Amino acid sequence: MFIRIIICSLFFFTCASPPPPSVQGVKVNQAEKETLKQPKQEPLPSLPITLPPTKYSRPDLVQETVYSRGYLTGYDIWEFLREQPAETDVLGTFGLPDSVWIDDEEKTKFLYYFISEMQDYNIIEISTKTDSVSGFEWD
Repeated sequence: MFIRIIICSLFFFTCASPPPPSVQGVKVNQAEKETLKQPKQEPLPSLPITLPPTKYSRPDLVQETVYSRGYLTGYDIWEFLREQPAETDVLGTFGLPDSVWIDDEEKTKFLYYFISEMQDYNIIEISTKTDSVSGFEWD
């Protein structure tokens, strides 16, 4: 019985987390104290987010692109999007999307392109912070 108690207590002590480090005797120089006391800077006001037009909202802007002419293979599309191009480059390559959405936190724009041959939507995610591709799903 005594051996069981010893084994259980050893188990609990070895599995316990170590005590937090002590900061007694640690000297902080004056420069570090001043940086710690400085107030945090206010975040800069965010710029308004602009969504690109769609094929249906601005049919007058629809133009032929490399993609609409069929010059891009699936691999070319994947390689292009993997390089995280700017939104303007995406629109120049693929043309206007069929629909555009923005997430609730206003961090990502979603450009939807409908492929009629496949009856499938492909999505390109554009970061509102960097205004470049942050993700994509292309079949």
